[in-house]
Amino acid sequence: MAPRGHHPRRTALLYIAMLSTTSVFASARRVAGAQVAAFTSRASRAEVAKGGRAPTHAPRPTLAHSAIHSSSRFATGMALFSSMTANGASKSSEVEEEFDWDILLPFEKHSHNSIKIAVQETDSGETDPYDASTFHSKLEATLATAQQLSKTAAWITVPMSRARLIEEASKSGFQFHHAEGSVATLNKWLLEGQESRVPNYATHQVGVGAVVINEKDEILCVREKRNNYRPWKVPGGLSELGEDLDEAVVREVLEETGIKCEFMSVLGVRHVHGSQFGRSDLFFVCRLQPIPDEDGKIASPTPQEGEIEGKKRCGKYLLQHCLISQTLSALYEAVAWLPLKEYREMVNSDDPKVGHPMMKQMIQVLDQGLDNDIQRMIVTSVVPGRRPSPVYHAPIRPDNSD
Repeated sequence: MAPRGHHPRRTALLYIAMLSTTSVFASARRVAGAQVAAFTSRASRAEVAKGGRAPTHAPRPTLAHSAIHSSSRFATGMALFSSMTANGASKSSEVEEEFDWDILLPFEKHSHNSIKIAVQETDSGETDPYDASTFHSKLEATLATAQQLSKTAAWITVPMSRARLIEEASKSGFQFHHAEGSVATLNKWLLEGQESRVPNYATHQVGVGAVVINEKDEILCVREKRNNYRPWKVPGGLSELGEDLDEAVVREVLEETGIKCEFMSVLGVRHVHGSQFGRSDLFFVCRLQPIPDEDGKIASPTPQEGEIEGKKRCGKYLLQHCLISQTLSALYEAVAWLPLKEYREMVNSDDPKVGHPMMKQMIQVLDQGLDNDIQRMIVTSVVPGRRPSPVYHAPIRPDNSD
């Protein structure tokens, strides 16, 4: 499929006109594959590449590309335009770009006025545009095109199967931004003389913890097989990508204890740095209410296999309140409904190996009642196309001024 706006006759006429005004231009066939910069009209600097991903394979435009020397490097493949009307007049509103995709890497418009090159997992056709032998020269040409279009940055995604291209990209100044699954994402800032405004990837992880109280004034607790900094902890874990807080905390409690719950509110947030993978951590402590079964009873908790310690002889705070295993009466499950009074004593303890300053504060908030918790509501977004999202805020009191 030919690139959008390709008009061979008009392009040829424009070529003749260009040759009549300058002697700088030469046949691009002599410089195809070399690192040279092609002629760019004034319109190419004013227009942004329009719409959709560039075609991977397309017939070569009939208009030959010229070359001009650059002090930093040669680059090829700059935009050509066919804006001639039927009577030969030029209208800026009709300017359309044409690229020689034989000497450029396929790219598409990306966020924040950048471009993105998505290297394909396997060869995409008879001619592979990402062939390692020509990748670097095509990348240089594509970067020159992006700079002429005043793009802010360039992104490349490279699958693991084509990792050898990462070294070629590094020669053009690309750096790792992040990797996920089998794909690495690289980035290069293009505005010379300006500090990069590309944000770091995943500066924070989001964790959730659940304070669940039953009708007997007992709090749901777990004891993990490892990293038990305190005798008991509330169930919780990390939220998943795209998961709301209420969804994450309800899921974690169900997975770790088997107890179905309803989200009620947020009690507080802890913010720490230097956590897992060197990231910062936001940990939301939430109030949940257990959901009774059809008989109106709250189920007995059961440990999550592999994470929660299923068999453990109990110590000071475990002895009386562990759930006794039906098959091993002398051993105890490390998932329990612990009397809230004893949990409060534990977190308030002056013993540095027992007390828990953060949970001490959360229990004080809990004691103030639900009406004083951080509330959740769903609001629509001002960004077109973005789905409604939850907002968490302090309680809004009725205006009693009247």
